[in-house]
Amino acid sequence: MKHNRLLLSICILLLIFAACRKQWNATEEDMANYGWSLYEQAEYVDSYEWFSNSIREDLDYQDGYNGLGWTFGKLVELDSAVQIFMIGLTKPQNPRMVDIVAHDILAGLTFAHSALKDDSSAVHYGDSLIWLIEQKIGEKTWVFPHDTTTNYLDVHVTLALSYYGLSEFVESLGHVQSIWAVLEPTKAPYVVNTSTIVGRNQLAAEIEYLQYRLRGR
Repeated sequence: MKHNRLLLSICILLLIFAACRKQWNATEEDMANYGWSLYEQAEYVDSYEWFSNSIREDLDYQDGYNGLGWTFGKLVELDSAVQIFMIGLTKPQNPRMVDIVAHDILAGLTFAHSALKDDSSAVHYGDSLIWLIEQKIGEKTWVFPHDTTTNYLDVHVTLALSYYGLSEFVESLGHVQSIWAVLEPTKAPYVVNTSTIVGRNQLAAEIEYLQYRLRGR
């Protein structure tokens, strides 16, 4: 009898617990956060699914577009990355986000357009990002929060390459100098004569070297 009463009590408690539990549904923010976890593990096909679900849940959730754009970049679907990033730029910043998502999107657009050999667009978005971070009070930098090896120095070297591709060699040199000012602040400024073929070849070699150095940091 006591055994039966114990079983009955346990059953009642389980029923009460089940009745009191609230159903939990993942939000667009939950989905995007999980998408970033997968992205950081290089699970790009799966992160694509979660970021897609995020923006299906809320068409205005900016970080979902941000994540989907970066994922498309990793999957080398660059035109799709550009399209998604462009939509993301039109969406509002989520007030719960600490990082400025638009900065990540501008960086993504810079890299995607550079990879597509669209130097004019790469310059447009890269310069926009550099201008925005220079308006910040305090440390004027940008770091991609989901891969801290990617930062504003990568934007500068991409701009140096794109300006070079546009034959705007003085601007290209300026971005190379900005990188060296961070890497070796006590070193004399890097200078070449960009009006000569020799100087331009030296500048091209320097950009290539900096790309290699920044990838290996």
